[in-house]
Amino acid sequence: MTEQKYYYKSTTKKEFNCIKDDEKLIETLSDKGYTVYSVRQKTNQLIPYHEHPTEEMVIVLTGKVRYTVEEEIVDVEEGDIIRVKPHSVHSMVGMAKEGISNLLLVFI
Repeated sequence: MTEQKYYYKSTTKKEFNCIKDDEKLIETLSDKGYTVYSVRQKTNQLIPYHEHPTEEMVIVLTGKVRYTVEEEIVDVEEGDIIRVKPHSVHSMVGMAKEGISNLLLVFI
């Protein structure tokens, strides 16, 4: 896991090695009491700067997105996880070659 001041970057293999199925992953996270959203983000679609009072974990199921976290650019792609710390200002833009990135947004 790569730890920075405002975020952590990891992989699904490191954090959820025993879970291979996306639906099982959603179920497991929901059972832990986390709020989970399935998101389809188009290429070049921008989510403007914002922040949350809780940690945001984004799991990239397919595609690629570019995060800007407190002015640091972080690319995450299929199999990657980014965990944005509470109150860290961030934005996101879709960068998938196929046109759509499939993501799980998890609020912890």
